[in-house]
Amino acid sequence: MKTILKYPMAILFFAFVLGMFFVDTFNADRYYSEFENTVLQQKPTFSWQSFSDGTFGNQYVKYINDQFVKRDDWITMKATADMTLGRTESHGVVYGKDGYLMEKLQIVEEKPSTAGTNVVAERTFDRSVANVRAFLEMYDKDVTLSIVPNSYPVLEDKVPYALPIADQEKYTQQIYDTLSQADNSLEVIDFTETLKEHSDEYIYYHTDHHWTTLGAYYAYVEYCQEKGLTPVSLSDLEENKVEDFYGTFYSKAKRPGQDSDTITWYDVPVDEFAFVANTKEDPQLLELGEMVEEDGLQLLSVDSMMDERKFQTRDKYAAFMWGNSGYVKIKSSHNLDHQDGKTSRLLLFKDSYANSMIPYLTYNYNEIIVVDLRYMAKNVSELMKEDFDDIFVMYNFSTFISDISLANLKY
Repeated sequence: MKTILKYPMAILFFAFVLGMFFVDTFNADRYYSEFENTVLQQKPTFSWQSFSDGTFGNQYVKYINDQFVKRDDWITMKATADMTLGRTESHGVVYGKDGYLMEKLQIVEEKPSTAGTNVVAERTFDRSVANVRAFLEMYDKDVTLSIVPNSYPVLEDKVPYALPIADQEKYTQQIYDTLSQADNSLEVIDFTETLKEHSDEYIYYHTDHHWTTLGAYYAYVEYCQEKGLTPVSLSDLEENKVEDFYGTFYSKAKRPGQDSDTITWYDVPVDEFAFVANTKEDPQLLELGEMVEEDGLQLLSVDSMMDERKFQTRDKYAAFMWGNSGYVKIKSSHNLDHQDGKTSRLLLFKDSYANSMIPYLTYNYNEIIVVDLRYMAKNVSELMKEDFDDIFVMYNFSTFISDISLANLKY
């Protein structure tokens, strides 16, 4: 005993580990982390198959990490330590200049099992391109494609010097070239140069991976120019602002002293906004709208394009378009291009980047069908039987190269 007492630091360390073990054992598991804006790993079910192929072990390690007691505080402590030690990144997020947080996106030949979501294997990249190529070859219809650059290739002066990150412009051009060869009728609209022209403006959030509504507007104007449409003027829209927004990058790497973002949104009236809603997870939705049956689906019809409840939560960007739904139907009558009674229709396959751009598009199309392939509600083959004036595929680069749900374009 006297020998043991000679090592008080070892005793304290052992007591700390033992104490944390017992606290963690009786700590209730959480399903969702609002701080990180993500679903947490739940305790995996054991089977000999999952044990032998390593799936159970990997899931259990992630479960322990996700459910560790005071996880949010440990993330904050690590970020503070990283900044103190002069490190320029944490959890795949780079500390850029002027308060910008950016994803350290890397495309590698083989992705290590311990790598985060910011690391993408080349075969995953190739698979995404192949899925879109198969979609183009299946249908004899004109399609427009835009891969929106993330913040770092546009805000180049905010990126730390010599940071090893994927060359988005090079890869995007490679994607365009490959898909254009597969379908000569494919129309490509690249927003990169337009966004670079406005790089000194507030076109990307500091703490989130999305572009702002201003960035989305500049892309919308270019889209209208390419399509021969009349863009709505921002001065004609009713502007609203929401302060104190901390986005996904801040959730991953809580940079000490980080300033919050401001969300600007526009109150755009529409004749109908109906979407596939998860009323089991959010029962209050039934009080905010009316269930209707349209297009072979049960949709929730609401009065606004914005779920303003979300502005009171951490995930404020989810207010746009009521979050991400597998199927959304929008009807509007303030079309700037077809005021002679003619109906124009748009089919849009998208990720969450499009959510802040779609309100502008209601001024150019009387009906917009929005599909998020991650939450498949209707087969693409059924939708492609309908007549649309335009079919638009728009994804941000990071999601495009990593999203396995693009395979749903083939069904």
